[in-house]
Amino acid sequence: MKLLSILHCEALKVLRSSVFWIVVISFAAMPIMIGFVSYNNVPDTGWEPYLTDLLGSITAILMIGFSFTSCWVFGREYADKTISELLVKPVSRLYAVLSKFIIIFLWDIMMAFFMFTVVFILGIFIGLKGGSWPLIVNSFLTYLAASLATMVVSTISALLANVSKGYLAPIGLAFLTVIISNVVATAGFSSYFPWTIPSLLLSGIPLGTASITILAVTGIIGFAGTIAWWRFAEQQ
Repeated sequence: MKLLSILHCEALKVLRSSVFWIVVISFAAMPIMIGFVSYNNVPDTGWEPYLTDLLGSITAILMIGFSFTSCWVFGREYADKTISELLVKPVSRLYAVLSKFIIIFLWDIMMAFFMFTVVFILGIFIGLKGGSWPLIVNSFLTYLAASLATMVVSTISALLANVSKGYLAPIGLAFLTVIISNVVATAGFSSYFPWTIPSLLLSGIPLGTASITILAVTGIIGFAGTIAWWRFAEQQ
């Protein structure tokens, strides 16, 4: 079975699941609630502080959301007890893992675009002032870079989902990292903790060599570790 065929099957699993639509609604609801509470009926509100504050506020949402998609795509095989059937099929385990990671990436990137669109439309609805296309585009590119960095660290959730054979442990890790991130940021060590590095990008702070290395190593551990688990670990 070719990679595209496996990829098609994985896409159908996501699209036909109610979880997909729950994630869509959640990603739309959170920025709307935050935006309305903070900026609705506030006079002379501008686009720049709106985008800076709101995009910064949804960093934790991205972290939890992307971690959830990563662990759910892998963890559901254990929760639904379909992992044994998948492993005995004449399908390359490498292709199976790659297809899942591709689906996770497409799902996450779509949700990142969707969330920014919601934020942008909400800003128009509120009636913000002082907006310009260069400002919007620059904010979007900065937000996209932070989103991609968040996707990189979320590979750890995929690995943990396989090691723990479910998605409860990685979901717990996602919430734990949000709490730890606040402590790390307060202590001034954001550039050395993988889950706070995306927030630096969102703040427009250039990443140093150490931060880039930590981010890359974290992503490699999650991605390569998941492949190795499927390839070598004993599956029951």
